[in-house]
Amino acid sequence: MIGANLEMFCLLRNRQLLRQLCRSLLSIIVIFSTLLVVAADAASSADIDSLAEPAQQIDARLPAPVIGVARAGNDLFSVGPHGLILRSSDSGKSWLQVPSPVASDLVQVRFRDAQHGWIVGHDSLLLHTRDGGRTWVVQLDGRSLLTLLRETYGRRASNGDSTAQDMLQEIDFAMGTSASPDVLAAPLLDVLFDANGQGFVVGAFGMILRSTDDGATWEPWIERTENDRRMHLYALAEYQGRFFVSGEQGLLMQLDPQSQRFLMQETPYTGTYFGVRAFSDLLLVHGLRGNLFVSRDQGQEWVKVETGLNASLVSAVEQDGQLILVSQSGEMIAIDRGNLQVTPLQAANAGEVYAASATDKAGKLVVTRFSGAQVVEIAQAK
Repeated sequence: MIGANLEMFCLLRNRQLLRQLCRSLLSIIVIFSTLLVVAADAASSADIDSLAEPAQQIDARLPAPVIGVARAGNDLFSVGPHGLILRSSDSGKSWLQVPSPVASDLVQVRFRDAQHGWIVGHDSLLLHTRDGGRTWVVQLDGRSLLTLLRETYGRRASNGDSTAQDMLQEIDFAMGTSASPDVLAAPLLDVLFDANGQGFVVGAFGMILRSTDDGATWEPWIERTENDRRMHLYALAEYQGRFFVSGEQGLLMQLDPQSQRFLMQETPYTGTYFGVRAFSDLLLVHGLRGNLFVSRDQGQEWVKVETGLNASLVSAVEQDGQLILVSQSGEMIAIDRGNLQVTPLQAANAGEVYAASATDKAGKLVVTRFSGAQVVEIAQAK
């Protein structure tokens, strides 16, 4: 099913450009399979400008597919296709739709604190809230990003920067195959800010940008990464100013404060890392087929944790003092951060899982599925 959905997706969006995406994601696109299903519906409404149109109101009586989920204080937020943003104020029991300024597909939501949050999605989309998710505004989209890239690299190229000239050629190639001549349609896949307002947004084809003012302004950092092959960048992590990026084909990079570049770190795995988490005593990367690796020295040496899981790991969640890994099949394990002992937990059955988040209720997580967000119990497997 994943392969079939991917083939359909390739026919619907920027064809030549996405051949690269299709080739590298054929076996790893599991966490975005729902988006591929709804792409056909999006194509049927190709005459609608999804960046200019607000999300339509859905029927609250029917289940709605959601992809990303995050906690903001005592509230939960989930996002999904066609600009869908949902909010729960009762620990995930019920969800209400929040007005969204766009109708593009949304894939990830992050909150730095109870008030400041960001959402990323297709069409190079980035939304921001300053009021706890009650209202959202566009900080980036495929039009403004295209303008930013061309102006930034054009200015540097005119001053003799050969790297900037190469970047302009990459942009022209991408736009030459775009279905929308004024929109850079590659999806943004994650966003993260620290307490000082420094942050990054990452996405497909090596896209990465930096902001130092909570996203009010952005600077392209594509050439500031050891990612010449433009691997897709899936996830961000930060701890005390240390930023990490994980991506496909075993890619893991750490921000070097001296050179202001993301430098590659060797890991024991060449498959995709869908997630990365950073703690004071632990750096963790997870991805395909239950693969989980941890380091206690910021990535110099790695230990493989035998998870006992075969499905891709989609989320690493802190809840009730535990670090819980959730797989795409709904299986869950708890990891002891001290001795790395694995404890199998009762599976969150009843469908494919795309992401998971902590809640404000002890012993409960919320997971996202095609059928909507669902609260699941955390209990040891029998």
